[in-house]
Amino acid sequence: MISPANSGVIEFNGKMPFGRLVQLVFSLDSTIQWVVLEEAGHEPRWAWRDPETRDLRVATTTDSALLIDPLMLMLAEGPEAMTGDGGSADFHQLRFIVLHYVDAVQIVARLGRYSHIGVAINPGTDAGVLGAKLIELLDQFTRQQAPAGIN
Repeated sequence: MISPANSGVIEFNGKMPFGRLVQLVFSLDSTIQWVVLEEAGHEPRWAWRDPETRDLRVATTTDSALLIDPLMLMLAEGPEAMTGDGGSADFHQLRFIVLHYVDAVQIVARLGRYSHIGVAINPGTDAGVLGAKLIELLDQFTRQQAPAGIN
């Protein structure tokens, strides 16, 4: 599995929406390796727990790397999502997808219409249970946030 590359660690602020989201996601399970957010109009951001200090670190990616391919979500939602008109596709049917790699498992979910979040977990973790917890957390988080985004 390719871990996100960073272009330098940025200051972590747990009071900003992205920082708060990261804290909430990491609190779901100790097996979470990293969290990535791709939001329209922003560089992809990711966070991980420093293995030595256990502090959370946050960075943006280099070279505008796509960490989560939105096409994967569209394919999982079915042919209606591929039409592009959005009229017949119900974007709330698909809760999350699970990608299983040799060294990690990634749970990918929508966060609003134009954002995606990915959570990498250790193999052996029950991705279905953690995915359900993630969706519940994201639903609560989006109800609390302004529609402007997760800056």
